[in-house]
Amino acid sequence: MPAHSSNCPDCGQVVEYWRVQCRCGHFVGFPNYRDVAAERAELTKRHTAAQDDCKKRRVASLLTKLEDLAEQSRPVIAMSFSACDDILRPGKYRNYHQRIDSGERDPSGAADHADREMVGARLFPTYHHHIHYAALSPDGRGLSSYGPVAVRWEVTPAYLGRRATLLEDNSFIFYDRHFLGQRGATIPPGYRAIWEDRMKLAAAKIAPRLTTATGESHLPGLLLQPGKTRKDDHFIEVTIYAEGGLDTQDVDMVTVQQSPTTSEEADRRDLVRQVCTSRDIDFVE
Repeated sequence: MPAHSSNCPDCGQVVEYWRVQCRCGHFVGFPNYRDVAAERAELTKRHTAAQDDCKKRRVASLLTKLEDLAEQSRPVIAMSFSACDDILRPGKYRNYHQRIDSGERDPSGAADHADREMVGARLFPTYHHHIHYAALSPDGRGLSSYGPVAVRWEVTPAYLGRRATLLEDNSFIFYDRHFLGQRGATIPPGYRAIWEDRMKLAAAKIAPRLTTATGESHLPGLLLQPGKTRKDDHFIEVTIYAEGGLDTQDVDMVTVQQSPTTSEEADRRDLVRQVCTSRDIDFVE
């Protein structure tokens, strides 16, 4: 059986790794979720090792608080004022590839576009054009290098709960750190998580950085720390499968991280505020 493929629990036929449903029509789960769920045991080993290490170094209670913070965190996507206005009214957020296909934007520079294709194809083979990228945020704020407005999604079991997976780092950083550009390279298990295991991933990643000098107030910054450039950002990436666009029905908070710098941005901000009021979305400025 090909790697990451599975048998349909309904008819027993093999379902290829990139499919969402069997040819019989049975829904088998989104491919990123199935892929990551297969390595839960390896993540649990890393999480247990982190707990044991923190006990030895007498920071176990701090690790518990970090896990609680990760449990409360939600996916946030930072974007421009105009993009935020555009997605809240029609109800769909479209990723880079989908906006190119629809004619909303041109591809980025040749090297950047090639890098996107290369990294996406390794992490999400054949279906990376359906993946949307967010940051796990403890407070509704996002990565300012991606835009002045942070949009937060609530996670419901029926929608994002079964579409969202997490990666320990930014995809590009993870790709380079684990030498995934080599021919035949495979993703090391235990560095990704399904949504319900996000606290285990946060613990495994951040536990080595906890010391007796670490205060509880430092924990949000360890979970998400915007840098001066995207290469300097430190966060856990949320990857969401959404063919055709990410539904904005579950958006519950919009945070203005940087003030408008032009009259057009100010106008768009005001429109976003109006939409948030009409849809009962928290607007933080």
